[in-house]
Amino acid sequence: MRVAILVLGIIGSILALAFGACAGACAGALGGLDDAIVQGVTEAAEESGEGLSEEDKEGLAELQEELAGADEAASDLGNVAMFASVQGILGLIGSIMAFIALGKGNKATTGGVLILVAVVASLWAGGFPSIGVSNALHLIAGILAFVAAPAAAAAEA
Repeated sequence: MRVAILVLGIIGSILALAFGACAGACAGALGGLDDAIVQGVTEAAEESGEGLSEEDKEGLAELQEELAGADEAASDLGNVAMFASVQGILGLIGSIMAFIALGKGNKATTGGVLILVAVVASLWAGGFPSIGVSNALHLIAGILAFVAAPAAAAAEA
């Protein structure tokens, strides 16, 4: 059972870290979106030699107001990336600790608590209720860490 805890923890952590990296990349892309668009439009108008007309300036102002939500979305995605990374790291550490403790014939309480804290961290990711498969894998590994009998795990090795 200790191998199952380790495998579930590693796979769940890899998925959580991958999700965190993807969310972080998306947050980075959204972060400076409004400034980049305004700068690009302004430079294009200057290169054409015409400059920005009053109508263009009004349109740019409207566009900036519409894109103001992009910074908030980037902040939310940054939180999701951070908590997904925390889930991945805690899940990995917890599953390794549970594996080692069960191998020595001890209870895997500390490892199980870390794995379950990883699940709770993924639930704190903001408006995103769950990270999905990695959350389920860590939840199963955490439950197995508490249920696993240390004497049977020591006899396995």
